Amino acid sequence: MRVKISYTVELEEVEREVADIMSKAQEELDHAFHEVTGLQHLIQTQTGDLEKNLESIDFARRKMMKADQVLEDCYSILHGYRETLKKLDEMEEIKNETENG
Repeated sequence: MRVKISYTVELEEVEREVADIMSKAQEELDHAFHEVTGLQHLIQTQTGDLEKNLESIDFARRKMMKADQVLEDCYSILHGYRETLKKLDEMEEIKNETENG
């Protein structure tokens, strides 16, 4: 079962934090890539066992699904980050207009 967690970082650390989280997606995709590459060779050369081939496909798909979930989290974080930056810019504009107006 997957659960959502949250924690707080400084605004200027958000992108670095997302990059760190994305490394988990990269790992999952690397595992899937290597599994598919090996599996493709086994199928082309007809040297693999059919049951193991099916398990390999399932393994690769599960790894890609995990990567997708991580990337979805990263998307959500960056979307919220962008919205926060927009609001801060708007507040700064209002402040400048008030001071200059």
